[in-house]
Amino acid sequence: MLYLLLCLACCIDVTEERKATSPDSIRVAEGFEVELLRSAQEGESSWISMTFDSEGDLIVGLDDKGVARLGLSAGSENISFERLAGTETMRHIRGILYAHGSLYVCATDSQEIYRLMDQDGDGIYEKKELFQRLPYNSRFGHGANQIVLGPDNLLYFVIGNDVVMPAEVSAQSNYHDPQNDWLLPYKNDIGQDNRVGYIAQVDPDGKSWKVLAGGFRNQVDMAFNKDGEMFTWDADMEWDVGLPWYRPTRLNHIIRGGEYGWRWGTGKWPAWFPDSLPSTLDTGYSSPTGLVCCHRSQWPSKYQNKLLMADWQLGRIFAVTLTPSGATYQAEAELFAEGGPLNVCDMVFGPDGQLYFITGGRGSQSGLYRIKAKNKGSENVEVNEEKLRAVAEKKAELARSLRKRLEVLQEQPDISQLDFIWECLGSDDEWLAFSARVALERQPKEAWLKRLADTSASLASQRALIALARIGTRSDQPMIIKSMLTCDWNKMAPSEMVVPLRALQLTIIRHGDLDGEWKDKIQKNLDPLFPSQDFPVNWLLQELLVKWEAENVIERSLTALETAATQEEQFQYAKTLIQTNASWREEDLRRMLVWLQQSRRYQGGKLLDTIRKQFIEAFISKVNIEQREKLLSLIEALDKPLEGESDTVVSNRPFVKKWTLQDLENDIAGLDLLSRSTENGKVALAAASCLKCHRVGQRGTQVGPDLTGVGKRYDNRALLESILQPSAQIDPKYLNTSYLLKDGTVVSGRTVGVSSAQLVIETDSISGKTETIQREDIDESSPSKISPMPEGLVDVLTKDELLDLIAYLRRDHGE
Repeated sequence: MLYLLLCLACCIDVTEERKATSPDSIRVAEGFEVELLRSAQEGESSWISMTFDSEGDLIVGLDDKGVARLGLSAGSENISFERLAGTETMRHIRGILYAHGSLYVCATDSQEIYRLMDQDGDGIYEKKELFQRLPYNSRFGHGANQIVLGPDNLLYFVIGNDVVMPAEVSAQSNYHDPQNDWLLPYKNDIGQDNRVGYIAQVDPDGKSWKVLAGGFRNQVDMAFNKDGEMFTWDADMEWDVGLPWYRPTRLNHIIRGGEYGWRWGTGKWPAWFPDSLPSTLDTGYSSPTGLVCCHRSQWPSKYQNKLLMADWQLGRIFAVTLTPSGATYQAEAELFAEGGPLNVCDMVFGPDGQLYFITGGRGSQSGLYRIKAKNKGSENVEVNEEKLRAVAEKKAELARSLRKRLEVLQEQPDISQLDFIWECLGSDDEWLAFSARVALERQPKEAWLKRLADTSASLASQRALIALARIGTRSDQPMIIKSMLTCDWNKMAPSEMVVPLRALQLTIIRHGDLDGEWKDKIQKNLDPLFPSQDFPVNWLLQELLVKWEAENVIERSLTALETAATQEEQFQYAKTLIQTNASWREEDLRRMLVWLQQSRRYQGGKLLDTIRKQFIEAFISKVNIEQREKLLSLIEALDKPLEGESDTVVSNRPFVKKWTLQDLENDIAGLDLLSRSTENGKVALAAASCLKCHRVGQRGTQVGPDLTGVGKRYDNRALLESILQPSAQIDPKYLNTSYLLKDGTVVSGRTVGVSSAQLVIETDSISGKTETIQREDIDESSPSKISPMPEGLVDVLTKDELLDLIAYLRRDHGE
């Protein structure tokens, strides 16, 4: 009897069923419901990409190796899992697409793309051919990502940084030959791979490869909206947080010929460079994965113009409203779904018009989910929203059509269209003007040089100078310099200086430094402008003057550094300053050492301390033996532990008062915005640590919500209330998460690091303090009711400073 029981026990599968996150733990927008259709079981790997085949089954790319089929065609009950034969050697399938009767597979870690074909319709892909080999040298797992079918039935490949562009790339590509274009290359960046992420358009047979746009970091996916326009969500380098070259995760409108400015290390271009395009929406900390537009869904009409974006790290899906604006779009994101953990890897609308998504990645538990609209797509019509969009669409239609004409001219030069190109080059629409400049670069240079020489100074001619600097030769440099000498710099607004200053930089970078006479004349005009009150202008001017070893450039750079509002600005000035070959006075050496000591208290990502140590090493090498003896105590202090350091350091200002709404209610009701001091408002913004987490115009850091246009959304009282009582109302996009651990401990904060076994939680946004927790120790998670913004930040301000701060935030900082 005992023997029989033992035999029966051996026949029973006692393996515990694995479960993905329950739908009960997932919050979704009103009017929708979430279903968990299947959880990955032991031996079924982790699922990271997905596509529907012609039979209605899901094909999923696996995290380790191979491709599998989830049998959905017979219904959502008892969905089968089957590995596809012949895919076992394909490693880390980050992109997959069924189209043209074929299955296209990006085997990222195999550095290859395959085309699989089921020639007899039996569900077995018996034919496998190498579609393309894409070697990459990344140390961070980047490479070929998703594959998307365009409205033109061509294939669009989403390729991350460090990937070789194929030899088959067409000469008609809108984007080619990316260069770093650094005036003062930082020594630690020199020699690094300068390949950038890009978007490639490919025919079904892989014979024609056109690179449409580039300058991305590691964009994982892309999507087409109903206008046929392309969008991607690019990843950040979170180790750079707190440094001037940090770029938040960003939604990009992809246009043909577009340059988006990612470069290696410290050399990432700022969004305001005129030879780059800005982001459409900065989204703060996140880990972008899947994208999909809703216009082919069976969802209510209010969602038809929205874009869904999946955040793997923080377990969220955003719904982004895209509003036509000139030749591009404005974007506004709202939280659509959230769970913990809900590491969404990919999303796609199924044949039933509902959203399917998978979780997984880095060996974590996978699940297949469906989000269904409770109402049919024809219901819940938002008439007012549709009318507003129709008006915006009508205004933008012409600009988009003009931009598309210019994109054709980027591929097919036509000198008869020079008048049209030139007219668009002077447009106030930045996206239209950018496309025109790229189109101009594709026309024979001789066809437009005379026009440029005969044209008086204008925005169009200055943008044409950037084109000439990019494609011209040394012999074209005098024309650029003569144009620089005609600029009346003293009468130009800061925003008007950026284009000619960047054109000047580009001709030096690509054609060589100016001859002595030219350099003396230009420098004489530029010298009095530095330092200015404008960070972008200072950035460009300081680099030029440091390169030329201008008189007193060290002292002036130190003044800019010491008066800068944010640590990011300070690090940029310091980076440029330590590259000077000019002689340092002892007084200036002391000032720099004082700043280096001060910078040790600044918080940021993993690389901030590394960069600071590089700065110290580079600076100390400039101090001679005699100076070193006199400054020995300051130098040695850089290696000593910091005294009086607190985890909750907010400001070095003294406490003034614990401000309440009642203290200021009467003052705020009658606040005269025009009478308040803008300069004092700027000072208060920095003193209250606002810029450590928020951006206002070009100043600050994108950790919390962007405050640039906050004055258009809130009145005086509401703005004051949000500052004094930050937890009263919290934007869902910036909610912290509270994790209840099995031992009863609660850890609340923002997830800044993720692995299959651990989460790294930033528990204090001001100090950057973190705590590591094990996934297996998490009992449950929920949104925190406490704002990431601490209370009391403005308690170091006087009443007048607080009122100046409110008035400053109410102003328009969009310029």
